[in-house]
Amino acid sequence: MIKKEIVVNGIPRRLVVNGEDSLATVLRESLGLTGTKVGCNEGQCGACSVLIDGKVTRSCATKMRRVTDGAKITTIEGIGTPDNLHPLQVAWMVHGGAQCGFCSPGFIVSAKGVLDSNRNPSRDDVRDWFQKHRNACRCTGYKQLVDSVMDAARVLRGEISLDQLCFQIPEDGRIWGTKYPRPSALAKVTGTCDYGADLGLKLPEDTLQLALVQAKVSHANIKSIDTTEAALMPGVVKIVTHKDIKGKNRITGLITFPTNKGDGWDRPILCDEKVFQFGDAIAIVCAATKKQAEAAAEKVKVVLEELPAYMSAPAAMAEDAIEIHPGTPNVYFEQRIAKGGETAPIFAGAAAVVEDDFYVGRQPHMPIEPDVGFAYINDDKKLVIHSKSIGLHLHLYMIAPGLGVEPENLVMVQNPAGGTFGYKFSPTMEALVGAAAL
Repeated sequence: MIKKEIVVNGIPRRLVVNGEDSLATVLRESLGLTGTKVGCNEGQCGACSVLIDGKVTRSCATKMRRVTDGAKITTIEGIGTPDNLHPLQVAWMVHGGAQCGFCSPGFIVSAKGVLDSNRNPSRDDVRDWFQKHRNACRCTGYKQLVDSVMDAARVLRGEISLDQLCFQIPEDGRIWGTKYPRPSALAKVTGTCDYGADLGLKLPEDTLQLALVQAKVSHANIKSIDTTEAALMPGVVKIVTHKDIKGKNRITGLITFPTNKGDGWDRPILCDEKVFQFGDAIAIVCAATKKQAEAAAEKVKVVLEELPAYMSAPAAMAEDAIEIHPGTPNVYFEQRIAKGGETAPIFAGAAAVVEDDFYVGRQPHMPIEPDVGFAYINDDKKLVIHSKSIGLHLHLYMIAPGLGVEPENLVMVQNPAGGTFGYKFSPTMEALVGAAAL
């Protein structure tokens, strides 16, 4: 442990911290400044940006031992508040810069850095600044963000007033078809919008923290799972395996097409007989702290019989490929050929015809917000699951049979969600936190 004396948003702070903890961890967990968001946790997305002595810094990649005594740190909370907004925050609202909003605090802090050093930047200056400081946004396409910086700069130069920048509701009161700011924008540009990871820090003190035991191979038979040593680790309360799941331990594919082969019950909540892909959940460690859960997860012994990995669809479709999901063919769906007019005459009359085979890789959805959720049993004895789900009712019916919970006894709640792009339309950790709570 080390002692640090720093100034955060103008307030002197005397802290005793772990020198290996990140500045982001200390800001969020010790000081409660959850406006600083953590996305990639590897210094690549810029969501965690703060100013240290005026310099834009990615706080998730900054160890506390590297923060000098007396350092002046500014977070989004120190730039403006809901009742005293900075021109950058107003511009972000006016131009629709805060869509999902998860990256907005980091961008606004970064933008403060550029305007502190250059009150009259060009659009290219702003784009280059965001590129240099690795600020990434998955929603906007960046035009709105550059627009916001340019207009905020005009306010700071005195060319327009803040009132002139603010959106003015048309005289007829019309909202539809105007640029009326989204209702959630104020919370997003001030860092007061709590996403899943933020809400997780504000739960009761005795809330258990979870860590997954995950597969480190892509395809294998499970021979044994030994939790004996892990269960004796400090802080561990329970290690959940497939044996603890009261239901079918499967997530049903309710959106499976009738033409699909197989029954749709292919995906386990916790792997029991097989590992189907790298990262599959095998066990859940429930402990007093996150670090204790993660340490114990490393001590769970899983014996696997590794199988062919099949790292592409063509490999899994090969004639000699073994069945990945027992009872379901690897080629589980065949597209019906639907044709209009005959195409042969068109090809026959073409000046040139090119024939080839094409394979398109998967497109990762890549939301910046981490996949975080929590669950508890409420006073009505119902299981309540908070997550990033954008298909609450769909996901409820997909996971309830696997957990062994009647649908009327399961409540799904959507946390504020930081971007989705399709990813959050599939249940991921919902059944896992539900299993741990049960």
